[in-house]
Amino acid sequence: MPQRQGARDFHALCKTCVMLKAAHLSFSAMRTSIFTFGAVNAGIFILLAIVFKYLNMLHIWGLDMINYVVLAFLSLYQVHHWIRTGRGYVPFLQAFFAILFTGAVAFILFGAFILIYSLFDPLLAKMYITHADSAGKLVGPILLFFEGTGGSIIVALIASFYAARYEDGEVPADQEQVKH
Repeated sequence: MPQRQGARDFHALCKTCVMLKAAHLSFSAMRTSIFTFGAVNAGIFILLAIVFKYLNMLHIWGLDMINYVVLAFLSLYQVHHWIRTGRGYVPFLQAFFAILFTGAVAFILFGAFILIYSLFDPLLAKMYITHADSAGKLVGPILLFFEGTGGSIIVALIASFYAARYEDGEVPADQEQVKH
């Protein structure tokens, strides 16, 4: 008899379990999301750089870490958006590489802005551009890209662990259905 009760409990437990499924994100949807969120991140980075410039705060060392905080919050939102629209979890590596590429796109665009804007602003040119010749003008934006991509690796790991919460079933993927 105890064996039957255990079998019933297991059967009841299996009925209440939510089957985990991966979100169906096509390559084109993922690519669109990477470029969209990369452009939004770059736009915020540019806005912050202009605000810091006009508040005379560009010389403060470490202030550019705010870019990584912005990237982290938008990346978490990006993963959450995929989970919500795909109605399933996003695999760890897919989230990692998508966020890494999102950060790379954002810092490519931000580096291009710094390069172009520094041609018109001597203060910004002194901050980012080390040499006056044409080859030296690329050093600052290239270093900015590599620094940003390195920071994006850390942000991608954070976002991947966030996505793994849904993959492990720790949080149901359809949590948004609950009304507050």
